[in-house]
Amino acid sequence: MDSRQRRFNKAINHLRQLLGDDADRPRFIETLPKRGYRFVAGVAQSTARREIRDEARESYLKARYFWNKRTPDDLRRSIEYFRRAIEKDPEYALAWTGLADTYTMLGIFGLEPPSEVMIPAKAAAERALTLDESLSAAHTVLAEVQKLYEWNWTEAERSYLRAIELDQNYAVAHHWYAQLPSILGRHDEAQRRIELARRCDPVSPTIAAFFSYVALEARRVEAAVAAARDALELDRNAPITHFLLGRAYAIAGDMTEAIATLQTAVRLASWSPHIEACLGYAYARAGDRPRAEQILARLRTRALTAYVSPIDLAQVHLELHDRDAAIALLEEAYRTRAVRTVIIGDRFFSELVSDARYRDLLASLRLPLPK
Repeated sequence: MDSRQRRFNKAINHLRQLLGDDADRPRFIETLPKRGYRFVAGVAQSTARREIRDEARESYLKARYFWNKRTPDDLRRSIEYFRRAIEKDPEYALAWTGLADTYTMLGIFGLEPPSEVMIPAKAAAERALTLDESLSAAHTVLAEVQKLYEWNWTEAERSYLRAIELDQNYAVAHHWYAQLPSILGRHDEAQRRIELARRCDPVSPTIAAFFSYVALEARRVEAAVAAARDALELDRNAPITHFLLGRAYAIAGDMTEAIATLQTAVRLASWSPHIEACLGYAYARAGDRPRAEQILARLRTRALTAYVSPIDLAQVHLELHDRDAAIALLEEAYRTRAVRTVIIGDRFFSELVSDARYRDLLASLRLPLPK
């Protein structure tokens, strides 16, 4: 070995010491027998990044699995996995979007105070868009916040349309967009939107069930019952489908079926106050005041230690013929921006249309009077 080679080897050893590298397990400089040396830092870092991305993606897929089940416990589990994905890869835009989706669903189901889920949902959606402005899913969940919490119909519509412009086959964008024209009284448009959603994802139980919601808002009660029954063929254990079917039966006046179906929804969903409230409404409408009062008492007891939406309490009070309490609760929902305040124009509150306080609320929200 000549002196030049010895000096070079010494320099490599010195460099390894500075880098804290190990010749037997190199992270930066690898010895190639009879050939020399090569720098492997880039290769090692690339491999590490790939491993991190794979781990983040695995957490993301688990999160989406639980998110799609849509029960309270599963939604909270999905948050854990979305956060794990973000911890592994803070620039994972889809994970930020999923986190926003989940916070939004917790708000829709009335499981958490609106400000504690919708503000983080918007922040997560905006973070996702900062990372990838072309992400249709992020624009979609931003639209949900603008619709359900900010009540900004114009901005919500703009965000939905941007989401669809970016990905015309994104079923969730069409699905969630369908509610906007529905609550605004544009029922033919709502029907077209939910049809587009089904075309994008013809086997989604949630989209199939939402046909019932759109039909019921349009006062097509028989179609609402039929749509929810059809949706059960895709998943007989989906709480949301039994809930929407029970609502449709209740408005149709078939209280026996309404109660049985909503009892199933309650059992499948574990704790979901909006389903419990609808069951209380059905009991009251069937003339079973004691059971309706039991549910109302259970909701009020729960409200002492956890969030219960004023919308849910108002629904039961109204069918128990306590109009003043129902109006006061709807006014509270407006003040606190309860997420499902957007539904106060539906059939379940239509008997309040003669009350000026109720009409004022609808005017403040720029929602049409129920017919």
